[in-house]
Amino acid sequence: MNKFKTKKRFGQHLLISEGVIKKIVDEIEISPEDTIVEIGVGTGQLTEEILKRNPEAVYGIEIDKTAYPLIEERFSCYENFHLIKDDFFNVNLYTIADKIKLVGNLPYNVSSLILINSVFYIDIIERCVYMVQKEVAQKLIAKPKTKDYTFLTVFLQTFFDIDYVMSVPARFFKPPPKVTSAVVKLTPKEKIPVHKEEIKDYKNFVSGLFSNKRKMLRSKIDKSILEKAGIKETARVEELSVSDFLKLYQIYGNFEK
Repeated sequence: MNKFKTKKRFGQHLLISEGVIKKIVDEIEISPEDTIVEIGVGTGQLTEEILKRNPEAVYGIEIDKTAYPLIEERFSCYENFHLIKDDFFNVNLYTIADKIKLVGNLPYNVSSLILINSVFYIDIIERCVYMVQKEVAQKLIAKPKTKDYTFLTVFLQTFFDIDYVMSVPARFFKPPPKVTSAVVKLTPKEKIPVHKEEIKDYKNFVSGLFSNKRKMLRSKIDKSILEKAGIKETARVEELSVSDFLKLYQIYGNFEK
């Protein structure tokens, strides 16, 4: 274990608190038929706790080649553990199972990208439990008209019910990050409001509205669309609720046709 050196370029901060590790795994609510996908195995502390709960299969995705021998040695006795030696963004999660639960102490330099990417697998995800920077977690649960309300907020809240589970101080990591972290739980909404094939278009629509966020909506979108949606043309993007975005997207789509 001591031979492994964390690497700044991978945003690695190893979670060393047993209590936090157990809490994360509790939130996954593992059952014997579950397929768990862990993003960033590292030295395997979280992985081991997951395996103790006896899911059907655990797929650990790890980009750091220097961690492979350690991971393979540590989990060689587990027939249900599979190491995927690749970057998460290169992995097609559809090839793993029909339903998955995602978990990970996410690398802080790409945590927002992983969150966004998770949405594109919404039809096979049963739950996500992630460790992220506290500032990212606050964005995920933010309300309209607040400074934390961003594109990330709206895009993720469209598809997931999001719970802020707990804050995690820097001392629980090795090396300790310069920020406080937080555990969040993402559960897909019962009814997904955007069709799978439209997710990319919806993402671009929302991010487009958030560009130059101080500008009034009338400078970004046709006034007739705003009127039909019942939204003031003088409103700004951070005033809109998630349901407002969905309404605008639907009307905009019909308008474009």
